[in-house]
Amino acid sequence: MNAKARFGSAIMLILALFIIGCDSPTSGKNDLISALKEIVESDNAVVTEGINDSGAMESVYESLSELSEATGDTFPMNYRLVKFGRKIATKPTMETDITLVDDSSATALIKTTTSGKFIVILRDTVNRGIADSVSKPFTEIAYQRLKLHKVADTGDDRKDWRVTAFSPIISRTENCSIEITHLSLRDDSLTIELSNDSENTLLSVFFDRSNIASLRPSGKYSVEIDVTNPDPFFYEPGELALVHYGVTRGMMKFRQPLEDPENDGSFVGEIRLHGQRSPMCRTFFDVINLSSIFDKNAPFEATYWAFPYHVGNKRWKFGHHSVQ
Repeated sequence: MNAKARFGSAIMLILALFIIGCDSPTSGKNDLISALKEIVESDNAVVTEGINDSGAMESVYESLSELSEATGDTFPMNYRLVKFGRKIATKPTMETDITLVDDSSATALIKTTTSGKFIVILRDTVNRGIADSVSKPFTEIAYQRLKLHKVADTGDDRKDWRVTAFSPIISRTENCSIEITHLSLRDDSLTIELSNDSENTLLSVFFDRSNIASLRPSGKYSVEIDVTNPDPFFYEPGELALVHYGVTRGMMKFRQPLEDPENDGSFVGEIRLHGQRSPMCRTFFDVINLSSIFDKNAPFEATYWAFPYHVGNKRWKFGHHSVQ
């Protein structure tokens, strides 16, 4: 090999080493971020499918106070004339932003976009049919933060990392002006208190996965939700507050309306939370502008908070053990 060839080979070797040295950390970081996205998006703490009412608004309802398949609600509370619900036919889309904090911890911000139709049906109680109906397309955008930690060192990021904590989910329809500002769920030995502001500080409140609340099977819990609505519908109280839990119609789906006795945006009621044939149950606290139901020309406007729980015998107070 002549001198020119040896010189050329040396230059190529130097360039190859330079490229390897520059690209390997970036490639490794990208692979880790991809693995963390897969972990996050497959975690059952981020699922929002329990908000789907499917065809519940067309069903014959049983008692509102007991668990049953496709239980729905009407307005007014005791008059079965107007029925309504979300119908989501397509799978929600997720966008996940991963931030690496250090070599063994990371955070994730999940944006889940759900599209569907909000269906309102006016029942004809004389002829036992539908007198009128309206279907309103909508898009809801939900946000949630998670914490991840490296718990092993097998060389496989999908096995080494785990979701260790998660915030509640906050969802709003497009151009939504209604806000939930405070939520309380309690019984004699458990209290969950959550608050939010214009900066969405609720997304900085984390539930520790290793110490998630376990609620009593068929236990009765008091619920309070505080709501602000700058443009309430003229039917008092202006909004409808519901508690959803379950997975989907036919799989322990349940909705329970709350009341605003003082017409001041403070909704109260009692609910019973049941298991959902899943190790991770979830509940949704949903507020809908009444114009969405009673004004055909008004868009669907709603917001909800959601968080997961277990059903079991262990009892913890969130304020002392599960919120970071």
